[in-house]
Amino acid sequence: MLHTNSIDDVVQALAAAYIDPRTGNKVLYSVSWLADKDSMIGHINKDWVRRELDWFNSGSNNVNDMEGPVPSLFRACAGEDGKVNSAYGYILFGSGEFLPPVPSLYERIVQTLINEGAGTRHAVAIISDRDIHYISKYSGRHDFICTNALNVMVDADNQLHIIAQMRSMDAVFGYRADYSMWDSLMTRLLQDLALVIPGIERGNIYFQVANLHVYPRHFALLQDVAYDTEERLARRVWQNPVRIPGLDK
Repeated sequence: MLHTNSIDDVVQALAAAYIDPRTGNKVLYSVSWLADKDSMIGHINKDWVRRELDWFNSGSNNVNDMEGPVPSLFRACAGEDGKVNSAYGYILFGSGEFLPPVPSLYERIVQTLINEGAGTRHAVAIISDRDIHYISKYSGRHDFICTNALNVMVDADNQLHIIAQMRSMDAVFGYRADYSMWDSLMTRLLQDLALVIPGIERGNIYFQVANLHVYPRHFALLQDVAYDTEERLARRVWQNPVRIPGLDK
């Protein structure tokens, strides 16, 4: 059986990671893990998550449609028309500029699972765009999409999984935002598939990231979290000692 990294594993690896002299960031290349927490480093802002998910589920790509205050990073990415490329709700549920014609990408995922059966490997959503090098600067935008694709799969135990494949992720704010959206997407998929795939259950969300990084401004927070994680894991080992046959009397 292959080892699956946990969030604790990734936090420890990030704390020990080298600093890329070109960017000043701590970096891990080609890392994957089981995403079972709403935050990897630090704590979420519940009000921000609510506003972000409202915008995500609306299918808009215009930051002016987001309940304020709009984060400065979103404003910086937006073009002259207020639109951003990394509007995953727009990409999945919307229609229009740079998107394929109806049905929406989300509807195509659902229909693929219905038409081809739960065992299909074709329920894939390509989130980025083959013209991303052009559209990243379209209309004054500064927005090179981070997520490459989503694989939606149902395993032999009838559990639904989402595998997010990414070119780049900030382990602090980026992870929190992406996890909340894919967690919401999981709920939506389960609701829409429940009648056609009887007994379907919630599975896991996995991330596969080419470049996972922490910015210098978050180094101290990372070290605090890594220390707390190490202490917690040490207590767990102490409370649940490994018993060796013949030596545990």
